[in-house]
Amino acid sequence: MKKKTAVNKKTQQGIWVWRNFLWTILQGLPLAVWNGFFDITEAKTVWFVIWTGAFLIGRAVCLIQYSEPLPRPGRDAAVWAALGLCFVTLLASVSSGFFRESLIGRTGRYQGAAMFWLYALVFLAFLGTELKEREILLPLLAGFALCAFTAVANRLGWDLLGMEGRLRPLDQGRYISTLGNINFAGAYFTLILPTAAWLVLRSEEPSSRLLLGALCVGGLWAAMAVRSESAVLGLGAAFTLMPFTLKNRPRALRRWGLLPAGIALFMQLYRLLAAVVFKAYLSALTRLLLHPAVSAAIAVFGVGWYLLARRREDDRLPALLRAYGVLLAAVLVLGVAGLILLNTVWRELPLGPLEIWLRFSDSWGTDRGLVWKYCLKLYGEFPLPDKIFGGGCGILALLDSTRRIFPDAVLDAAHSEYLQILLNWGALGLICYLTWIVSALRSALRSGRDLPLALSAGLLGYAFNALSNIAQAPGIMLFFVLLAAAHGASASPEGQKSSRS
Repeated sequence: MKKKTAVNKKTQQGIWVWRNFLWTILQGLPLAVWNGFFDITEAKTVWFVIWTGAFLIGRAVCLIQYSEPLPRPGRDAAVWAALGLCFVTLLASVSSGFFRESLIGRTGRYQGAAMFWLYALVFLAFLGTELKEREILLPLLAGFALCAFTAVANRLGWDLLGMEGRLRPLDQGRYISTLGNINFAGAYFTLILPTAAWLVLRSEEPSSRLLLGALCVGGLWAAMAVRSESAVLGLGAAFTLMPFTLKNRPRALRRWGLLPAGIALFMQLYRLLAAVVFKAYLSALTRLLLHPAVSAAIAVFGVGWYLLARRREDDRLPALLRAYGVLLAAVLVLGVAGLILLNTVWRELPLGPLEIWLRFSDSWGTDRGLVWKYCLKLYGEFPLPDKIFGGGCGILALLDSTRRIFPDAVLDAAHSEYLQILLNWGALGLICYLTWIVSALRSALRSGRDLPLALSAGLLGYAFNALSNIAQAPGIMLFFVLLAAAHGASASPEGQKSSRS
């Protein structure tokens, strides 16, 4: 009897630690603010550090008190890559000459060495966990729903939280909901919306599909409301690659065709609501997608997929998916070749409204062309040790303060998370970083379990969004928590059981 009581106490304590962490981070972090938008980065960083620290201490207490076995990485490439990156960040910080600054990362959006150690510890803490879907999805989608609602309300002119009114007129419109800058808000919606869409396709209950579908519509409208081009690119990649996460779910794979058709329809509805009724602006790339010809093509493709897949037996769907993969590969190759030609031998060919997207220059992507060229030049000037291990977090702001690229501000971010990693932690750090993410996603995709696959849909979108965005709270922090959750669930014996429930 005493033994049974001890086990129950251990279980309850462990569940409390996990639930507290998941609700405070997955729901609480996107909503956490103080002093409105003015200190939003610091507010979310402090929130994440405090609650993550409390979680890790709680996990350590449970391990010690109940003599639980420590997680064993074995041959897990993702774990070793995470630990390798931690070593590189520490070495780069020590050799940078500004150890404390690199450790905290105040001039690097608080993505210093200490933060990567936190990400790695969370990743280790999720190894072998037996969390059920609802433990992760309920707080995740609850926070998503609130952020989406306030984002759409903000853009339609209702400052529900009284935060927009405190900004200068010049800054109003650059910030939204409780997520801060529109690009960081776009990263958040890119990370969560594909997961919600995946759950809609998987769901077999009409009431569940209706509720999740309404949440997806709100998330789609919120993603349009933030007016972030990188969000459009990230979501486009996530929805395009989603069939590969559904290959072992025939019914969901058939339904996927309804997703692009539904997206085209609800985007047009938002255009009518926002642009026509409330006179709200839309991003340039969104307006391009809303062109009748483009929108119709997306819808026709989706309906065509649904009708084609519906007529096929389950064992014939993999062949359709392979054909889709070949088509995507061909489009990618032709697209890259076309971009090269349009920026070389066909440089003078008029492109009309597509000029700003297909012709690269210093002004491309709101000066991203200039920033990326500048950052690559700085990296090329690094001595060999810094090329390998990086200059430390904050190196970009330090160098730019002596040779400004923009006269009115210090450049502290490369506007590409991967390029930022290259500058901060060098080529070895970037290799470890990519290995960590790719290996974790690979194990999640190969697991065949619902929770890792659903989370992977959003993680893939964020990974593409990061090509042209900044690592900033809450997106980057939630990315690593969800990456840990997807990886942990893919290796958990209980994960398969819970995914079938």
